[in-house]
Amino acid sequence: MQEAQKFLLKNNEEATARLLNTDDAELLYGYLNSLSAESRSRFGPHSFDRATVENICINPQMGIIRFIAETKGKMIAYMLIQKGMIDADRQRYAGQNIFFNEDVSVTYAPSVADDFQNSGVGSQLFELIKNQMQAAGIKNFILWGGVQESNERAVHFYTKHGFKLVAPYWHDNKNNFDMVLSL
Repeated sequence: MQEAQKFLLKNNEEATARLLNTDDAELLYGYLNSLSAESRSRFGPHSFDRATVENICINPQMGIIRFIAETKGKMIAYMLIQKGMIDADRQRYAGQNIFFNEDVSVTYAPSVADDFQNSGVGSQLFELIKNQMQAAGIKNFILWGGVQESNERAVHFYTKHGFKLVAPYWHDNKNNFDMVLSL
């Protein structure tokens, strides 16, 4: 997604999807720290402290693409794509004798602001990301760290978008699901 793309939320409010920029540290920090405790406990690809956020924006990590959606100057979604797999996921899948060609696979970590869940922003942004990745030859979306079984809204979202349950696993005193979307 080289250029920002406009789309409509379910309430007909206009939103913009774009890549995270080097000058977005305050926007991202505000977004992450406005998430409820429950949402924060379900999204953990990195720390939420100011130093981490500033480092993300100043020194973008190679191999991680960060997408955001915003409306009226407020970030309403933040989704990460990493080429291949993170180590913990790779090890867990290997323990199940499941292996992916990491050249055509990405790891996906989505989040949506609490006030904008069920607004359509997650689906809209995911479709833009999926189309871009598919055009680049990606065949698999692997959930970053899976999804907590108790997060019924997220499990429904993933299932609606074609993700399949691969295997359950226990982590952090919670049952989780590894899920994958094969394109």
